[in-house]
Amino acid sequence: MANQDPQPEIYTTRHEFDASAAIVPAGTTVTVSIYTNQANNEEVRLYAVAVRITDEDFATATTDTDFALTIQCGPNNVPSNQFDIAWLANTIANGGETLAFPSPILVLFQQPLSLIVESKSAIATVADKKRWVIVDLIGELAIQKVSCRGCGFVHPRNSRCPDCAGRPQ
Repeated sequence: MANQDPQPEIYTTRHEFDASAAIVPAGTTVTVSIYTNQANNEEVRLYAVAVRITDEDFATATTDTDFALTIQCGPNNVPSNQFDIAWLANTIANGGETLAFPSPILVLFQQPLSLIVESKSAIATVADKKRWVIVDLIGELAIQKVSCRGCGFVHPRNSRCPDCAGRPQ
């Protein structure tokens, strides 16, 4: 439930690829679901993504960083194809910026939000070798707004227009 409108939100997920006991083959995916805990009159808008790829000591990884990200909102992938995140993690590690979406990803009430990270190349087995892909989604939680049919005033979705009370002008 939003304490302010809009309320800034950062959703962080961790995806572990453990190569300490066995090789991690290319194509291995790790899926994490995000629970936004929004009310029925609220929506989540995601504006950007940031990625860090770390090793078993949580230091920035320099090898075995070939990963792709899929964002799944409801039954759909947004954007429709997975995208490479190795370059994004490298850019951010070198002081670069996050990846801003051209239009926000909209998550409505009771829509599942999942992040799927896929290893695009095999990770060889070495004792205590792990890769953590940490994904931050940057967005906001807001109360849904509608425009009044009578006067055009914008107000929260579950209330009557405070300007004209919904009467035609």
